[in-house]
Amino acid sequence: MTATDWKKRLREEGVLEIEGFRIELTLDNTFMDLDYILRIIVYDERSGRWHVLRNPISRGKTLEENWDNAVGLLERIAAGRELPMLGDEEVSERLAHALLGLSRIPNDPGRGR
Repeated sequence: MTATDWKKRLREEGVLEIEGFRIELTLDNTFMDLDYILRIIVYDERSGRWHVLRNPISRGKTLEENWDNAVGLLERIAAGRELPMLGDEEVSERLAHALLGLSRIPNDPGRGR
Protein backbone atom coordinates (compact mmCIF):
# COMPACT_ATOMS: atom_id res chain seq x y z
CA MET A 1 0.00 0.00 0.00
CA THR A 2 1.33 3.40 -0.94
CA ALA A 3 0.84 6.61 1.03
CA THR A 4 -2.03 7.62 -1.25
CA ASP A 5 -3.63 4.16 -1.16
CA TRP A 6 -4.75 4.38 2.46
CA LYS A 7 -6.37 7.76 1.84
CA LYS A 8 -8.10 6.50 -1.29
CA ARG A 9 -9.29 3.35 0.48
CA LEU A 10 -10.66 5.32 3.43
CA ARG A 11 -12.31 7.85 1.12
CA GLU A 12 -13.93 5.20 -1.09
CA GLU A 13 -14.78 2.49 1.46
CA GLY A 14 -15.17 4.58 4.62
CA VAL A 15 -13.06 2.08 6.56
CA LEU A 16 -9.35 1.66 7.23
CA GLU A 17 -7.69 -1.00 9.35
CA ILE A 18 -4.22 -0.28 10.66
CA GLU A 19 -1.96 -1.63 13.41
CA GLY A 20 -4.48 -2.30 16.21
CA PHE A 21 -7.22 0.07 15.05
CA ARG A 22 -10.24 0.21 12.78
CA ILE A 23 -11.08 3.72 11.56
CA GLU A 24 -14.50 4.50 10.09
CA LEU A 25 -16.08 7.57 8.55
CA THR A 26 -19.68 7.87 9.71
CA LEU A 27 -22.61 10.24 9.70
CA ASP A 28 -24.36 11.16 12.93
CA ASN A 29 -27.56 13.04 13.67
CA THR A 30 -27.36 12.71 17.44
CA PHE A 31 -28.84 16.13 17.98
CA MET A 32 -31.80 15.41 15.67
CA ASP A 33 -30.68 18.18 13.33
CA LEU A 34 -31.75 18.07 9.74
CA ASP A 35 -28.08 17.96 8.76
CA TYR A 36 -25.90 14.99 9.49
CA ILE A 37 -22.61 15.51 11.29
CA LEU A 38 -19.53 13.79 9.95
CA ARG A 39 -17.72 11.68 12.55
CA ILE A 40 -14.55 9.64 12.57
CA ILE A 41 -14.87 6.68 14.91
CA VAL A 42 -11.97 4.52 15.99
CA TYR A 43 -12.12 0.97 17.30
CA ASP A 44 -9.21 0.13 19.59
CA GLU A 45 -8.50 -3.60 19.39
CA ARG A 46 -6.51 -3.57 22.63
CA SER A 47 -9.36 -2.23 24.79
CA GLY A 48 -12.22 -3.51 22.64
CA ARG A 49 -13.82 -0.04 22.74
CA TRP A 50 -15.00 2.48 20.16
CA HIS A 51 -13.93 6.13 20.43
CA VAL A 52 -15.06 9.24 18.58
CA LEU A 53 -12.25 11.38 17.23
CA ARG A 54 -12.97 14.80 18.72
CA ASN A 55 -10.74 16.87 16.46
CA PRO A 56 -12.86 19.36 14.53
CA ILE A 57 -13.53 18.51 10.89
CA SER A 58 -14.00 21.50 8.61
CA ARG A 59 -17.53 21.57 7.29
CA GLY A 60 -17.75 21.41 3.52
CA LYS A 61 -20.49 22.54 1.17
CA THR A 62 -21.20 18.99 0.02
CA LEU A 63 -21.06 15.55 1.56
CA GLU A 64 -18.15 14.73 -0.75
CA GLU A 65 -16.21 17.73 0.50
CA ASN A 66 -16.94 16.68 4.09
CA TRP A 67 -15.48 13.21 3.44
CA ASP A 68 -12.39 14.82 1.90
CA ASN A 69 -12.02 17.07 4.96
CA ALA A 70 -12.21 14.05 7.28
CA VAL A 71 -9.50 12.25 5.32
CA GLY A 72 -7.47 15.48 5.40
CA LEU A 73 -7.69 15.52 9.19
CA LEU A 74 -6.33 11.97 9.38
CA GLU A 75 -3.64 12.93 6.89
CA ARG A 76 -2.53 15.78 9.18
CA ILE A 77 -2.41 13.38 12.13
CA ALA A 78 -0.45 10.87 10.02
CA ALA A 79 2.03 13.64 9.12
CA GLY A 80 2.46 14.57 12.79
CA ARG A 81 0.94 18.04 12.32
CA GLU A 82 -2.02 17.34 14.60
CA LEU A 83 -2.65 15.05 17.57
CA PRO A 84 -5.73 12.83 17.74
CA MET A 85 -8.21 13.70 20.50
CA LEU A 86 -10.10 10.62 21.65
CA GLY A 87 -10.69 11.39 25.32
CA ASP A 88 -8.22 8.67 26.32
CA GLU A 89 -4.64 9.85 26.21
CA GLU A 90 -3.07 6.38 25.99
CA VAL A 91 -5.30 5.34 23.07
CA SER A 92 -4.72 8.72 21.38
CA GLU A 93 -0.95 8.21 21.60
CA ARG A 94 -1.14 4.71 20.16
CA LEU A 95 -3.38 5.90 17.33
CA ALA A 96 -1.02 8.79 16.57
CA HIS A 97 1.87 6.33 16.39
CA ALA A 98 -0.06 3.95 14.12
CA LEU A 99 -1.12 6.79 11.80
CA LEU A 100 2.38 8.25 11.78
CA GLY A 101 3.52 4.97 10.27
CA LEU A 102 1.21 5.61 7.31
CA SER A 103 2.99 8.86 6.47
CA ARG A 104 6.24 6.95 6.10
CA ILE A 105 4.87 4.73 3.34
CA PRO A 106 6.45 5.70 0.02
CA ASN A 107 4.29 7.08 -2.79
CA ASP A 108 6.20 5.04 -5.42
CA PRO A 109 3.90 2.14 -6.36
CA GLY A 110 6.92 0.22 -7.68
CA ARG A 111 8.67 0.08 -4.29
CA GLY A 112 8.38 -3.02 -2.19
CA ARG A 113 7.56 -5.38 -5.06
